[in-house]
Amino acid sequence: MNIKMILRIQSQALITFSVTLLLPIAYTLIEFGAVDTTIFFVAIGLFSIITGIIFQRYGTGKFQRAPLAESATAILIMYPLLAVFGCLPFMLTGWLLPIDALLETVSDLTSAGLSILPSDAPYLLRLWQSSLMWLGSLLFLIMLVTVLPEVSGCFGISLSLQGGQNFSAIIGQMNLMSMRVIKVYAILTAVSFGAFKLSGLNTWDALLMAMRCLSTGGGDFFPTTENVYVEYAAIFVMLLACGNFLLYYRVIYTLMPPQIEFGLNYFTRLKQYFLRFKRTLIGNVQLIAANEEAKILYATIFFALLIIFARLFLQGIYFDGNEAFRRSMFSIISFISTTGISIGENPEHVHDFDKFFIFLMAVIGGCIGSVTGGFKIIRLIILVKITAAEIKKTIHPRMMTAIRVGNVPVPMHTVGRILGYFFLALITMFICAGVLSFTGPTFSQAVSMSIACLSTVGNLPGLCDADNFKNLSNFGKIFCMFILVIGRLEIFALLIAVASIKIRRKKSNW
Repeated sequence: MNIKMILRIQSQALITFSVTLLLPIAYTLIEFGAVDTTIFFVAIGLFSIITGIIFQRYGTGKFQRAPLAESATAILIMYPLLAVFGCLPFMLTGWLLPIDALLETVSDLTSAGLSILPSDAPYLLRLWQSSLMWLGSLLFLIMLVTVLPEVSGCFGISLSLQGGQNFSAIIGQMNLMSMRVIKVYAILTAVSFGAFKLSGLNTWDALLMAMRCLSTGGGDFFPTTENVYVEYAAIFVMLLACGNFLLYYRVIYTLMPPQIEFGLNYFTRLKQYFLRFKRTLIGNVQLIAANEEAKILYATIFFALLIIFARLFLQGIYFDGNEAFRRSMFSIISFISTTGISIGENPEHVHDFDKFFIFLMAVIGGCIGSVTGGFKIIRLIILVKITAAEIKKTIHPRMMTAIRVGNVPVPMHTVGRILGYFFLALITMFICAGVLSFTGPTFSQAVSMSIACLSTVGNLPGLCDADNFKNLSNFGKIFCMFILVIGRLEIFALLIAVASIKIRRKKSNW
């Protein structure tokens, strides 16, 4: 195995991690001028940078392509490595025990947002928690356009690139795509921050909520305000997080102003830009309207909204139709985006009818090119189309069928592997639930906890919450960290890494 390649990826992750420390440093300097706290975060940043430089020193080499086994191993190691550095503020300040701090950090980096941090914890730690969520989703998006298509592209992830983006395992192309994704993620973060700022939140709360909602980290923090526009801003940002980020990339970059052409006067250049802007805007609207995954996502949200709204309004839980609509919309989008923020009702008093839909939304998830967890909409579409095709073939045995998502044909080996993934996800869920049931929870709690970890939704009101995870044994907490990582990476990285080790061992024995 190429250790240098693995060390190089870890060094880049650690250096990226050190950048997120600028946010708590800026908060302590601007709000409190606390030099000792600033030095504390600076020391953690320097420690991560030095470790990253050492890894880079020993990971230096000429790489043209990203090997499959090394890529799978690197992304498996990345989350535990970053968790060791990220848990230091929680642990050294005394708010969490070491094992709890590690579980909190892993859940933040995987955007699960279990939030075992006490409710009276300092605001600075809440801000650091949000920074870890934001960083974890950014790293996932970078892997989505670099490593994951190589590791598990045949399981449907390659279909997220249908918006005109092509994946290449060549290192230079991977670095280029990484920079483009970082720019798009930064633009969407700025848009999310602007939405919360316009809703009436102060600067730090707006930034904190933008990072939590866009990364789908969620957690138990929500600003205490009577302003309903904050809820609508959260709905907008969480809905944004459900979409295909590669589709966002194409839309954003096609609307950018073109390079200045010399020799043309100002009005001619302006006219050309507006004509191009109009043409690309119409093309992008048609592209989004033709995206079958996006249409199914919005249709799912719409019908689920109608059902939940009818129950809340007709049964008299909310006599105000606007409030019933807002709460229904918030709950549906919060859990289909696997953000897991819940407001209003006590989780213990959630109706069983709502539990079913919350559970269903969390399992489905958003688009496959998004940062959400869950099974993903496009895989569900393919499963439904497989079922319909098999029924037609049963009635008409000689009929030739083809599976398409929009205008994109789905190869049969991809269809078969998505079926295999569905079976593998069910087996993994029950195995994880069986192991967790030995650590103390009842079987129903263990099943809900395993689904929460595998879907990276963290909080399922009425089914499981942070206290369930906090009361686990040390083995149970370590196992939950393992489930969170494989749930975020959809288990393929683990299987490929283990299979490559076994294959190399057989070759060496031979």
